[in-house]
Amino acid sequence: MIFKYAEVKCMLKVLNILSKGESKYKIMFKETRVSHITLQEVLKYLAKKKFILRNEIGYKDVDYKITDEGKKFFKKLEELKEILE
Repeated sequence: MIFKYAEVKCMLKVLNILSKGESKYKIMFKETRVSHITLQEVLKYLAKKKFILRNEIGYKDVDYKITDEGKKFFKKLEELKEILE
């Protein structure tokens, strides 16, 4: 999958948010400042790759949590970001 810049930036922000603890969709939506479509695509991709866990609590109430693999992936993305700056 080839990502657009907005998706990569969103992925970094989502993983950064989740590295600090569990979070809800609406919090990530406010902090990432991307469209719902972009955020949903990023969350689906991260969940599919098992970088994050999606925990449905109730109707439209979902928590997201980063996995150990997600933490490793986030660290690599941060290293790449530093190299490219």
